[in-house]
Amino acid sequence: MKKTTLIISLCILLSSYSFSQQKSLDSILINVKTQKDSVVFDEAMKHFKKLWVQGKFETALSYEDKLLCISKKIHHNRGIGDIYTQIGNIYNYTQKHIKAFHNYDKGIIYYKIANYDRGLAIINNNKSTIEQGRGNSEQAIHYIMKANLYFEKIKDGLVLSSTYNNLANIYSDINNLELAEKYYKKAIALKKKHNSKKLGASLNNLALVYIAQKRMDSAEILTKESLKISKKNNSTLSESLAYNRLASLALNKKEYQKSKKYYDSSHQVAVKAQNTKVAANTKQQLAFIAIKTKKYEEAERLLTEAREELIKLKTKPLLLTNYKYSATLDSARNNFTKAFVWQKKYQKIADQNSTDETLEKVAQAEARFKSELEQLKLLEAKEKTELQTREELYRYRIFTFISLGVSVLIFIFLIFIVKTRRERKRYIKELNESNQVKNKLFSIISHDLKNEIHGLDGTLNLLKEDAISTEEFQEIIPLLANKTHQTSIMLNNLLNWSKSQMKELNAKPTEFNIKDVIHSKFTFFEPKAELKEIKLENLLDSTIVFADKDMFSIVSQNLIANAIKFCKPGDSITLHSEEKEKHYEISFEDTGVGIPKENLGKLFAEDTFTTEGTQQETGTGLGLKICKELIELNKGEIKVKSILGKGSTFCITLPKAS
Repeated sequence: MKKTTLIISLCILLSSYSFSQQKSLDSILINVKTQKDSVVFDEAMKHFKKLWVQGKFETALSYEDKLLCISKKIHHNRGIGDIYTQIGNIYNYTQKHIKAFHNYDKGIIYYKIANYDRGLAIINNNKSTIEQGRGNSEQAIHYIMKANLYFEKIKDGLVLSSTYNNLANIYSDINNLELAEKYYKKAIALKKKHNSKKLGASLNNLALVYIAQKRMDSAEILTKESLKISKKNNSTLSESLAYNRLASLALNKKEYQKSKKYYDSSHQVAVKAQNTKVAANTKQQLAFIAIKTKKYEEAERLLTEAREELIKLKTKPLLLTNYKYSATLDSARNNFTKAFVWQKKYQKIADQNSTDETLEKVAQAEARFKSELEQLKLLEAKEKTELQTREELYRYRIFTFISLGVSVLIFIFLIFIVKTRRERKRYIKELNESNQVKNKLFSIISHDLKNEIHGLDGTLNLLKEDAISTEEFQEIIPLLANKTHQTSIMLNNLLNWSKSQMKELNAKPTEFNIKDVIHSKFTFFEPKAELKEIKLENLLDSTIVFADKDMFSIVSQNLIANAIKFCKPGDSITLHSEEKEKHYEISFEDTGVGIPKENLGKLFAEDTFTTEGTQQETGTGLGLKICKELIELNKGEIKVKSILGKGSTFCITLPKAS
């Protein structure tokens, strides 16, 4: 029960951590608006990398378009290159190498524009790693050479030492020992210069090259140096391998006690480093020494322990060695029947390896044969084509010209048909949109506007027929003024909405002071505000913008009317502005009832959305939609934030006057 609770707690913790990474990334991206924010963008990239490093590949990729859009918008070429590189890394980790290369190539384009040599070096190094994994040694060398050129250019010695070491590994794999030695020495020189903790590994690798070249004394000197440095740097794996090399060199000289001492040390360090493969191999090498020194029981124990571990690891080459040593052990004890069993097991695995290698070679030979056959067919076809007479060639040309002419005519005809169909679809769409606008307009006129006018008409008829006294009429005059005001705003919104639907709204920007417009609007709304006991505050400084004054007047009227509609007695409506680099932000802030979270997304949607005010005021739901369209026509934007029960703030941006 406790274990289950612990697992659930860990899952919740990891999920909340991943969610916090996403939330953090979103909150950072909001602040990236200009090229000056490239540092902030780089911080966002760190959070992006954390997501996919944690294995949240799909979540990370969901940010691809957003990150690219922002980086391209601020012309951050290095940032675009970073995005493509990270996406390439994701596909590399998920073994989708074609997609990885595609994104790496895009990253190279932007790194070159940004003159970012480190990024170019990293991408080429990544490509080399992929090709090395595929077994394409030539391509791997090509890419790592390009990476080295860039690392040399930026003089990053520590990273360059690592790429030199990788290049030497590739040359060693293809048995080019001379070049392997050359690049291991380069890597060692740089690692010594920068006090790298991985120096011991490179010394061990070079020692292997010396052993392959039969330079045993040089290999021993180098391995002892590696052992000393690995101990100093607490690099257990390199230390274990160094002991292993020394033991092998001593064994080669038949110095069994010395070799055993080194193998014992190698085994102890390998166990400490939790490297089961090295530890198991060391055991069977100790078993071989035990056979040579006629300690057969110890040899059998070590071989059995090593064999169990190697079977789990499925390491065939080391398992072959184990079977070989086991056969040698039983032969030494004159148990030839059992030795024959080990020999059969050895032969079975060796034959299987041989068969696998043969099949691979056959497949490669078949591929080469098919390729050569295709090449021969192409050559024969080319020869036949060249033997055609001029008359046949002329006939083919005539036929080609005729076919081309017919194709052009068919193509033109198809274009005409497609164009006609598109035009017809466009007309049908426009007609449907026109009908929808008409139906919507008639619906609002027949319901909302008609109700308002009937209400006014009914009240005036009561006065006309002396159904109410003059004193009673005086009491309902503020109500009539409010109804008339609401009807005026509704009618104005209807007209502007219908114009926008018919694409007849066009901005005519001029320079004007927003403070003057708001002053006149406050004067207009004061009676309504006083009636609801709402305080109007104009805290605007001189705010000169370049926009359509009439359109801004409509927007401000709608936003103030909307704020009054949802304020209670004692609330306030405040206007203030903030100057930015290229625009002004004008905020309409109220302390009214606020907007529920589930309704925020509906305010500017295509479908109209309206709710009753604090005194049951109604509306068409077109006001905020009109505001959005008018502001966007003036190259601005409108946003809203609200806390239920505390109020709302509508913020609009408009370009500054030049």
